[in-house]
Amino acid sequence: MMAKGHQAMGLTWGVAAVTFERWLPLDLNGVPETLLFLTVVLIGALLPDVDSKQSKIGRYVYPIFAGVVALIVIGAIWRPDMLAIFTEQRTSFLLIGMGLILLMLTSHRTWTHSLVFVVIVGVVLTTLQTSFDISETLQYGFLIGVVSHIFGDYLTKQGVPLLYPLSQKKFKFILSFKTGSPVENVVVMGLVGLCVWMLASSVMPF
Repeated sequence: MMAKGHQAMGLTWGVAAVTFERWLPLDLNGVPETLLFLTVVLIGALLPDVDSKQSKIGRYVYPIFAGVVALIVIGAIWRPDMLAIFTEQRTSFLLIGMGLILLMLTSHRTWTHSLVFVVIVGVVLTTLQTSFDISETLQYGFLIGVVSHIFGDYLTKQGVPLLYPLSQKKFKFILSFKTGSPVENVVVMGLVGLCVWMLASSVMPF
């Protein structure tokens, strides 16, 4: 799927989660928290394509990561005391840094489109919760986004290597479509329509 397809898929999954919140381990209080939750879902929906510099998220992550590394080096030279926060949360920062480096070195649609990646993201989020007190609702939102991305690519003809690295076999839906094709555009419009319907159903009695 293209970026717009993944965003539509992620938004649909996010809106569905909000619609059926009472049956899920979510705790959304008010519009601001709901909007933040959906934003996190959309970010997660783009994350698996971080292994591609040409992807929408890859174009931003690579220069941002390089800038953060540069700031850490400059800070270590000029103001060592400012690195106290890094020292206190070094495990979390190292996990994030090592994870991004690993993602940058992998081929597109391998690790980041597998079930193993979903588990890794879950472990990292749990670690970050311990260090930065991230709510479980936002963690679920991020995971929902990641899973929606993999599902979206599962619908395409290229498929996804769900069992990577144990197997490089790519799985795809029986009725798959080509990425960027007119069929994908129809799917995107259908997802947007579904989002509108779910939102309307949640605020209007039928």
